[in-house]
Amino acid sequence: MFGIERLHMLQNLYLKNYALIDKINLSFGNGLTIITGETGAGKSILLGGLELIRGKRAQQGLLKDMSQKSIVEAGFAIAPYHLESLFEAEDIDFEPETIIRRELLPNGKSRAFINDSPARLETLSRLSEQLLDIHSQHQTLELNQKSFQFELLDAVAGNAKVLNTYKNIYKRFLELKKSLQELSVKLMYAEKELDYKKFQLDELQEFKLDDIDYDFLEQQVKKIDHQEVINRVLNEAIQKLDDENLGILPQIIALKSAFNKISSYSDKFQQLSQRFESLHWEIQDVVDEINRQIEGDAFNPAEQERLQNQYAAINKLLLKHQVLSLDDLIHLRDKLLVDVTDLSSLQEQISETESQLQKVEKELLETAHKIHQNREKAIPKLIRQIEELLQELSMEHTQLKITLTPAKDFLPNGQDELQFQISSDKGQHFGDLKRIASGGELSRLMLAVKTVLSKYKKLPTLIFDEIDTGISGEVAQNMADVLKKLSQNMQVIVITHLPQIAVKGDTHFKVFKTTDKGVNTQVKLLSDEERVYEIAEMLEGKPPSDSALQHARHLLGS
Repeated sequence: MFGIERLHMLQNLYLKNYALIDKINLSFGNGLTIITGETGAGKSILLGGLELIRGKRAQQGLLKDMSQKSIVEAGFAIAPYHLESLFEAEDIDFEPETIIRRELLPNGKSRAFINDSPARLETLSRLSEQLLDIHSQHQTLELNQKSFQFELLDAVAGNAKVLNTYKNIYKRFLELKKSLQELSVKLMYAEKELDYKKFQLDELQEFKLDDIDYDFLEQQVKKIDHQEVINRVLNEAIQKLDDENLGILPQIIALKSAFNKISSYSDKFQQLSQRFESLHWEIQDVVDEINRQIEGDAFNPAEQERLQNQYAAINKLLLKHQVLSLDDLIHLRDKLLVDVTDLSSLQEQISETESQLQKVEKELLETAHKIHQNREKAIPKLIRQIEELLQELSMEHTQLKITLTPAKDFLPNGQDELQFQISSDKGQHFGDLKRIASGGELSRLMLAVKTVLSKYKKLPTLIFDEIDTGISGEVAQNMADVLKKLSQNMQVIVITHLPQIAVKGDTHFKVFKTTDKGVNTQVKLLSDEERVYEIAEMLEGKPPSDSALQHARHLLGS
């Protein structure tokens, strides 16, 4: 049991221009809220509005006045339910008093808002799962869902804390498994390409690329390739510059000597003498440089062949690897070196990841075992509590069987497979829960389950839609007692035709139609005396007799 006051999550429901409703604004309180009304009065309209709050897509024709928009709005007090993480995950501002609103527009479109911020219907659905839980006779039995079965068993087992620990370890377990798989795939491809990459790397390393000046090598090879032309030009230049008889240099020297003799006769001659002096040494320097080139360009055959082969080999590598420069080849070589080295690094990473995975798997196994043990201990307790409630609901021959078996793999909530089975009559074999045929039995079973669950876990507002159909007498009275007991732990809203249930309500609304200005569905919060009249009508019909009114007062305890 919770050591807290009863909680009421749904605070109010506002509907405007919706179906047959002009405008209503209902306020809900703690405990058990009863909604009654004649068939066709519009009780289903209220549920339809709540379904819109839960993210259901709007149908056409829901606007009472087609020229105006329809508004359905519900306010919830959610502070005690610790939903901050859900709001954060959905990127919504958290408010302790949260308002969900749907607007249906005349053009057929609809809009959704959470705390006045636009929201997607998927977001409404995820949030409202924590706020509203609607059950009707024809609803698929939630108890058939494994997730709900585990939720029920784990609540009784007190597994919340250990499950949270397990989920954190399980998340790490999945991350390591994924990482190991990715590393293994990477290693597989790396091993396939390793030999080829090693060959490429050896080939590039053989050239000692860092010691090569490609531009200088290219110049040298060009000189070798055009040596004949170069030699001819250089020799012709020496001949024209330095020939004893016709060379430019001897003639400049002679002219320099001549002008030197007459330089003292005129400043102009002095200047010309100096210019011939400069020409002499400039041409002499050119001659010396040409001679050095002639002597230096004399490649021996072996060196010439080495340079040409090196140049050709590098160009072949450039073409082979489809790169443009020696720097690109060096970059490729370095990358290949990293790739080849990474293979051993990958193997080390895999080994380390496997070691971590084994450690985490051990922790996961230990935690799963604790969860399993808690579940095993809780099963008899859960069965006993549900069966006791079923007896109160006149299903005294119904028995429940819960089987827990180890799963082969780790699951998101442990390492167990779970099976709920039921036997509805004495001597009948246990079978799947779907074997309960009648809607009344389905409703009573779910009522018992929710009552048990409410003792161990905060539940959303629980709404039962005519789950009392087909029952009467003692069964109806027992169901009323169980609903009252359930409402001691949570907010419960019941739409009912049975006076035995209606008298148990802490709050009582009546749904009815008026026809003054067209058909209009209205909802009224009944006073004590109005409740007496309503219960009397439920007992006897209209108009109720004095004895029916007296009986109603007796049932209400007034």
